[in-house]
Amino acid sequence: MWQRLSGGLRVVVAAAIVAGLAACGGGDDDAGTTTPDDVGTGTTQPISITVPMPRTSLTECEDVPDPANYPEGSIPQALRPCTNPTQLTVQTIRPGIGRAAAAGDTLILDYTGVRSATGEMFDSSYLRGIPFDFVLGRGGVIAGWDQGLIGMQAGSVVKLDVPGDLAYGNAPPSDDIQPGDALTFMVEVRAVVPPVTAADAPLDLLVTPSQGAKALGVVDVTVGDGATIAAGDTAVLHMLLVRGDNLKVLLDTWLRSDPLQVVIADGQSLPGLIEGIQGARVGGTRVLTLPPDLAFGPDGEPGLGLPAGADLIIVAEVFGVY
Repeated sequence: MWQRLSGGLRVVVAAAIVAGLAACGGGDDDAGTTTPDDVGTGTTQPISITVPMPRTSLTECEDVPDPANYPEGSIPQALRPCTNPTQLTVQTIRPGIGRAAAAGDTLILDYTGVRSATGEMFDSSYLRGIPFDFVLGRGGVIAGWDQGLIGMQAGSVVKLDVPGDLAYGNAPPSDDIQPGDALTFMVEVRAVVPPVTAADAPLDLLVTPSQGAKALGVVDVTVGDGATIAAGDTAVLHMLLVRGDNLKVLLDTWLRSDPLQVVIADGQSLPGLIEGIQGARVGGTRVLTLPPDLAFGPDGEPGLGLPAGADLIIVAEVFGVY
C-alpha cells in the first residue's frame, strides 16, 4: 500500500553517518585558490587512485586552442597564451550537455592553472585526485572564474585566460604566483548542480512501507534524460533516508542544500545504494528499498534513528554524474 512520508525530520546528523554515505566531496566556496580546503568528506575504505600528471609546457603557447589536441578521456593540457591576457578570454574547446551554469549553481570541476607569462603550473585538482566544487557567482573564487564559467555545461572543456585584476591582483595566495600575474586555467566541468531549498524535497512522494525485505527493491519514480550512472562513476545526489516500517524521514539533504558525491564502488557507501543507483540517469528520481544487510547492518544506525532489523528506504534524485 502506498503511503506518504511522515515528518519528524532529523536536521542534525552525525558526521560519520554522512561520511558513510558519501565517499568524497569538494571544497566549499574557495575553488580557484592554490590551497582549496575540505576536498573530501572522508571514507573508511578509500579506493586506490592513480593520479596522472597534468601536462603543461614552459615553451609551447597557444592563443586559439585546436579541439583536435584535446581528445576526450585525456587530461587537457594547459598551455600559456602566446600573448599575455589583458582581458578575460573564454574559449570552449569541447561543449557540454545539460543545464547551463548560472549564478547560484554549484560547479564540480577539474582544472590546471598556470602562470600566463611563463606556463609554470601553480595548482591542479588532477594532482589531488578529487574534483573541486564551488558556488558560482558568490565571490568565493577569483572574478575570472565567476565571470568566465557562466553558461558552462557538464562535460565542457574550457580555457580561461584571466588578467591579473580578475585573478589575485597584487595579493597572490602563494609564492607560486607573483603580484599582478595573469593566470591561465584549463577547466573540465564535471557537473552543474542547481541550488535547492528544503521545499524542493519530495516529501509528498507516495512510497510503499517495508518490513522484513529480503532483497534490494528498485523503483524509478521519474526517469531522467541525462547521463547514466555506472560502476566507477561519482554520482551527485540529493536524498531522503526513510525508516521502512513507519516512513519517518531520518535524513534530508535538501535541508542542508548540499548534495552528496558518492563514488559508485564497493566499500564507498551503503551496499544497497551502490548497487541500486546504477542505471539511474541525471534528472531522475529512484526509490531504493534496502534490507538491513544492504544498509547499515543488523544493528541499524541509532544515531540516525534507524533501529536494529529495520529496512531502509532511500529516495534519491540524480543531479549529476562524472
